[in-house]
Amino acid sequence: MRYLSHLILLLLFFANYEITQAQCEFTSVEASSTTGEWGDEMSWELYEINSSEVLASFQGGADYANQVDLLCLEPGCYIFYLYDSWGDGWNGGALSLELPEEDLAISLNDGLFGYSIPFEVDRFTDDCVWELLGCTDSEAENFVQGANTDDESCFFPITFTTSEDVERSYYLYTPDNIPVNAPLVFMLHGYYGTASEFSAYTGMNEIADYEGFAVCYPQGLEDNNFINHWNANLTSVSDVNDILFLKELALSLQAEHGFSTDCTYSTGYSNGGYMSYTLACEEPEIFRAIGSVGGTMSGPDWVNCTGEGSLVPVVHLHGTSDQDVSYYATSQNPLDSWNGSPGVEAVVQQWADWHNCTEVSTTYLPDVDTNDGSTVDLIKYTDGDYDYQAWLYRVNGGGHDWFGVWGNMDINSSAIMWSFWSQFCGAPISVEQILPDSPQLMSAISDANSSSLNIEIYENCTIQLFDISGKLISVRTVRSGSSFSIPVSEPGIYMLVARGAKNLTGSSVQFEKISVR
Repeated sequence: MRYLSHLILLLLFFANYEITQAQCEFTSVEASSTTGEWGDEMSWELYEINSSEVLASFQGGADYANQVDLLCLEPGCYIFYLYDSWGDGWNGGALSLELPEEDLAISLNDGLFGYSIPFEVDRFTDDCVWELLGCTDSEAENFVQGANTDDESCFFPITFTTSEDVERSYYLYTPDNIPVNAPLVFMLHGYYGTASEFSAYTGMNEIADYEGFAVCYPQGLEDNNFINHWNANLTSVSDVNDILFLKELALSLQAEHGFSTDCTYSTGYSNGGYMSYTLACEEPEIFRAIGSVGGTMSGPDWVNCTGEGSLVPVVHLHGTSDQDVSYYATSQNPLDSWNGSPGVEAVVQQWADWHNCTEVSTTYLPDVDTNDGSTVDLIKYTDGDYDYQAWLYRVNGGGHDWFGVWGNMDINSSAIMWSFWSQFCGAPISVEQILPDSPQLMSAISDANSSSLNIEIYENCTIQLFDISGKLISVRTVRSGSSFSIPVSEPGIYMLVARGAKNLTGSSVQFEKISVR
């Protein structure tokens, strides 16, 4: 019986093949997709040159399975877009194509996305040329297989070895024509985070282009629970010496590149904010001002920090409804070194008191986005020793967000950091002065009926989708005039980043926050 059923299946296949062949008025091409390990992560789409229409697609299912698609292709130039939902390539999966002139063997070796080589069907010309956006440097961590037009997204981790002989890594962004003695900004990712993802969605590189400073994105190591982190004297979960790493890295970059020793700063999100406070406590001669978004002082730092006289200005952004790092006081507990601060307002006031600030003011900022469910108050402590200042942006109703990307949209975290630091490193700059104009590469709306994002594309660009934790969950390159949907697994707030090709004024980047219900 088993053999009979197999024979029937074969007969049905060949019958369908003959029908398809008869119906195809052009060239019939057999595309054979074979999955490897993690077959449900493998997919592809077929396009004709200069067209945004998907001609055919494949989505893998079972491991080590095969599917044959019979394609009817008019004379023209074609390409496959290759996807892997996890980001490690097709793990032995492959696509083979039987063409009249030659056969093609295609695979995605690594990453979330790549291109096949363009190929012709019944054409013999030399104009089968596409603009294929992505990182074109094969040495980069985010190299896009097949890309031929760089979108300035390349990420190059650099190895650094500490004096304790521990190998670490970081990424350094330096704008073109950066001035001598330029400022240096350290950007510290959050718990679970990575340097590459943090650099992609915060928008600090674009501000650095506009203002002329360097940005360093160090990579944290795993803690005792195997989670990427920064050891902000978190004695209950880590023994990694991040203070030594960040100190020695800053000194090395200053010496190697001539960055300003008076204008080196640190900021971070969540755990990265904790670590920036640790650097203010432990290394005030190196990190001359710090910022924190959704992070506070660890319990050990609050007890042991001798910030008095350090002259490290502080700017802190925090939501009053933050469920991950409380805006309010938490109890000291030697078994939980994350907790133990007296609350964000008390922390910022303590830094102001250490430096004898005599003036305090509260400004209610305009509620620019009335749909984000939050408002912002700016509490300033000023007129301290040597013009010391400490600022707190209290986001009423705000959550655990990098503001301006997720959550409150009345303020922009990266712009606020640089605006605050600029007054200690040259002329003060307002936030409005340093926010570069955002190009209109795409538009996106949420489809309430299907839990997906519907996107229209106005220029050739690469689209990255991040969830609220900052994790990159999807990437694809799309062509001008196209429209498509990205399904999302669950409701929430997402950030779309669209990157176009580099032009005379630098990279073309658009950031768009969107809610999926």
